[in-house]
Amino acid sequence: MNNYDKDPILGHKVAEHLQKLGIDNPIKAPMDFGLVTQSISDLIKGLGIVPDDDSIQKTPERVARFFVNELFYGLDYNSFPKITFNHNQYGYQEPVISKNISFKSTCEHHLVTISGEAFIAYIPKDNVIGLSKINRIVNFFARRPQVQERATLQIFHALAYILQTEDIALLIKASHHCITMRGVNDQNVENITYKFGGKFNETGMKQEFRSLLGI
Repeated sequence: MNNYDKDPILGHKVAEHLQKLGIDNPIKAPMDFGLVTQSISDLIKGLGIVPDDDSIQKTPERVARFFVNELFYGLDYNSFPKITFNHNQYGYQEPVISKNISFKSTCEHHLVTISGEAFIAYIPKDNVIGLSKINRIVNFFARRPQVQERATLQIFHALAYILQTEDIALLIKASHHCITMRGVNDQNVENITYKFGGKFNETGMKQEFRSLLGI
């Protein structure tokens, strides 16, 4: 389970915002633990594995619990993290940068792991977001079947909605196991996506952001 404070009301507001932008995942219904369990059981049988073996008997339930509570909890906006703010009492107007935010996601094409890092900067207005909350937001959108491009846009626009500013820069570097474990089997390839908004669209700000990240 994910032991952090949640804010379902904010979560559903963010979901509605992303849906209006046409960038939310196509989610039709809440996750069904029983259906997931049965589907894993059918998969095991379909692979020709004896389902009554001692080490396999409880696998469908274990995997279903892992999927619903951990791997794909980001499909449930009731699990959206509670966001805390601090008043920007010093009037800080330069970028706040969070580097090397590690995450694990799942490729929606092959259901294998995506491992990556996010680099985020924003220029605060009246409030400064609690730093750990940026990590929470990244991980929320990572914990669902994903494609990197959509995750980039979801994280950017969720932050813009919450922070009430477009002055945000986001870059994601990730290794996709659908490339490293199958097909071309390239262990070194890294995929990069990014989104700049507001003041970060200015050439000087872009260059400063990239320079600070060493890219």
